[in-house]
Amino acid sequence: MKKKNANKWFGIAASGALLAGLVQVAPSFAATHKAAPRKAAPVIHLTLGQWSSSPAEHQLVLNQAALFMKENPGIDVSVRVVTGNYLQVMQPMLASHTAPDVFYVDSSYAPQLEASGVIMPLNHFIAQDHVAVKDFYPNLVKAFTYRGTIYGLPKDFNTLALESNPALLAKAGIKTPPATWAQFAVDAAKLKAKGIVPISFPIDVARYYPFIRDMGGSYYNTSRGLATFPNKNNFAGLNWFMQMNEKGYFVNPTLQGASWGGQVFAEGRAAMTAEGAWIVPSQQSTAPKMKYNITNFPTLNGHDSNMVYTVAYEMAKATKYPAAAAKLLFFMTGPQALAMTAKSGIAMPARKSQEPLFLKDWPSYKAFVNGVKDAYPYQFGLLGQNFVNAINNATQAGILKHQSAQTVLGNAASTLSSQSNY
Repeated sequence: MKKKNANKWFGIAASGALLAGLVQVAPSFAATHKAAPRKAAPVIHLTLGQWSSSPAEHQLVLNQAALFMKENPGIDVSVRVVTGNYLQVMQPMLASHTAPDVFYVDSSYAPQLEASGVIMPLNHFIAQDHVAVKDFYPNLVKAFTYRGTIYGLPKDFNTLALESNPALLAKAGIKTPPATWAQFAVDAAKLKAKGIVPISFPIDVARYYPFIRDMGGSYYNTSRGLATFPNKNNFAGLNWFMQMNEKGYFVNPTLQGASWGGQVFAEGRAAMTAEGAWIVPSQQSTAPKMKYNITNFPTLNGHDSNMVYTVAYEMAKATKYPAAAAKLLFFMTGPQALAMTAKSGIAMPARKSQEPLFLKDWPSYKAFVNGVKDAYPYQFGLLGQNFVNAINNATQAGILKHQSAQTVLGNAASTLSSQSNY
């Protein structure tokens, strides 16, 4: 591992936690900072909103905004940091037309905002400004496209990789981390025989959904906006995941008194875990002397599905200056701003053209970058958290009670049906 300042990766850590539904509830408060002093009187004033993450990420946004103002002397930009539950703070601001002109949006709830009519469609501005949309990873743009209309452009992303402890693997005679989940099962039996937890892995659709897709299933019909839990194509993937848990090859971190797999891994109580790049700063702060490897998320059934957690900039429909706001949005997601992101190491830039620059300085993150190609955006349309709660509760209960995959999916469908007209 290339040693770097742990704080530089805190932005990714914060994004990952938010996407996994681990939002923090705190008093709503917004602090505003000028990006930089300027000499000439501004013609237009815009506000850019971001959530509270780290001083390093905030400074990066300030620097990017300062460069934008230097190149656009008629536009002044203030950066507003929104603390607390970002979505709960932003929704009333958008409804009352007091939201920032341009702001962060997480892919997990993007469809809900975009469907509400408070977000400005971007297709017209993209065509008018000749924005090179093809330079973004397609699945990231798809995460902010609702019913054929683009509402946001991604700024960065995160995916899952496999983190392994070579010292614990060696105790079971394992020389290299598994590249496939089939090999993992073989290795897991050896580790378990030595009394070592093979992998700390949560029972959470945000993490195990790649197994469903690898085995030909899908929990959600994107074009129709419907949950598809009972589909028989979902049985194989869920059954495989449940069997791994029942054999003790996968162990839920909560069973070891931890809130996430990274904690168990850092304490040396599991040979492997599968987390996003947010684990890197955590390892540097909690287990700085531990040697570990980061490799590609293993394949299953010949497929290499993954999850992608991404954040975009979107624009308030109520902005008084749509053309200027679009210019700011395109700059903050453009090659110059994302090159600054790549150099900072705070996050993995969403543009393919910035990948070489990023990996030149941050080569140890290649497994996370590799994961984006076949990754599914972590979002389930307008069903949102109800969808996540229904399937997670059903899966956790099903593993505990040794139910069949068919029963688990039926229970999830019934729960969701009782909560919404899906």
